[in-house]
Amino acid sequence: MAFAALLIATPALADAASAFRAGQWAVVVRDGRAEATPASLILAGRAQLSIAGYETRDKAVALAIVTRAEQDFDAALAKAPGSLDAQLQKAVAIGYRAQLTRGIGLAKDARKRFEAVRKADPKNALAWGALGGWHGGSIASVGSFMAGAVLGAKKAEMERCYAEALRLAPGVPSTRLFFAVTLLDLDAGNAKRAASLLKGIDALPAVDGFEALMRAQGVQLAAALARGDNAAAQVTARRLKAFSAIS
Repeated sequence: MAFAALLIATPALADAASAFRAGQWAVVVRDGRAEATPASLILAGRAQLSIAGYETRDKAVALAIVTRAEQDFDAALAKAPGSLDAQLQKAVAIGYRAQLTRGIGLAKDARKRFEAVRKADPKNALAWGALGGWHGGSIASVGSFMAGAVLGAKKAEMERCYAEALRLAPGVPSTRLFFAVTLLDLDAGNAKRAASLLKGIDALPAVDGFEALMRAQGVQLAAALARGDNAAAQVTARRLKAFSAIS
């Protein structure tokens, strides 16, 4: 279900959607679960992924939050098995669990799920971007040889997927930020390309609290790149990644 459709539901869902737009994650979780519709449960799960990825410093706590988010996506799918939004977000949660546990099987499962959503909806920019991040993140984590041999991750696929995500939805802050961060994570020499991706990100609209957060991070990274120290910009990019604060 498209996000715009989430805004015209029942009063409790309207509260959850308003809180999501404002980035009030705890309120989203409370109200989204109280409404218990597929759409509201997706919002609750997404809010928890934001808490786990960007506000949590302890790995065990983050993993528990991600697990609860996945349960909300499962609850949404139980009510609406055909929901591509729920399927996509469940794949994100599985990918997060893979990242936190370094689980190869989980990483492969996440990729298959992203690909399934993309196959069902080839114009889904989020699915394309998620796959771009999966390939690039896998390579950045374990190196191109191991990522290719063990996971099947390819730099060419990263480039192709992100390019398609940008073609389909050029004005989404998170896609531009994630691509820029991935490029810098792979090689500080990608600074020029990253700066180009982030040009004008401050003027892009943010449809919700998550996109507002990503836009703010994009502005921060653009400023670091403008200072001309590519190594420092790479450090900034890595600090902006989900779970970077985990100790």
